[in-house]
Amino acid sequence: MRPTQEPATGAALLAIVPHPDDEAFGLGGLWTRLAAAGERTVLVTLTRGRGGRSLGLCPPERLGDLREEELREAAEILGIARLELHDHHDYVPDGDRGVPRDPGLQAVPEERIVPDLVRIVDEERPAAVVTFAANGSNGHPDHVATHRLAHRALTRADHRPCGIYHYASPDPFDGPARDGFLTPERIRDGWRPPDRRIELTRDELAVKLQALACHRSQALSVLGFARRLTERLFEETFRAATPEGEPLDPDGPVRTVDRL
Repeated sequence: MRPTQEPATGAALLAIVPHPDDEAFGLGGLWTRLAAAGERTVLVTLTRGRGGRSLGLCPPERLGDLREEELREAAEILGIARLELHDHHDYVPDGDRGVPRDPGLQAVPEERIVPDLVRIVDEERPAAVVTFAANGSNGHPDHVATHRLAHRALTRADHRPCGIYHYASPDPFDGPARDGFLTPERIRDGWRPPDRRIELTRDELAVKLQALACHRSQALSVLGFARRLTERLFEETFRAATPEGEPLDPDGPVRTVDRL
């Protein structure tokens, strides 16, 4: 028989994300808050981000090494106690990045990823788990695949977290169509507004910005986020979900909370 909800006796937070930098955009302040309180936090990153752009900071074939360095620097600043960095390939939409096209996480067999996630969930017994929503927030195929993989693991693990949450933007997606991504219509149809809001202190925002600055190879993404989603620098928003990935309370109002 599967256990029902258990009291939190392990890590305060586990995040499951696809790429280096996904940990800092939406969670930088919460990592910082929990670390300052002496609580254990755990990050699983499924790829080393070797399919992105390097901005000329390294040869394309070394981008994964650089992004791993950036992630480790950011994780140390954020006080993340355990970093599990996997090396599955991420999505590469075209050949102009100096590396071959690749379908990314969506093409990796589940049994190469899910058992590892189940192991970490059961080892760490997190009170809260955060990952992407089904629409991947922006339709990125690796974000969408990570949602599926994380929730497969959560339904198979013996430990049941007290809360499961998705990154949730206060506003529907309004970006352009991109090759290999979900269509803008599907992204908007899958959008659910947040029901949890965490307001960062000035000190927490400062640490979050320091962590974001570690991802120097992704400076254009960092600047784009700061320009388009400025309020999410100092306000982190989420929606509670079931283990299967469905919204826990589709009509629930947004609540300001101290933590997840």
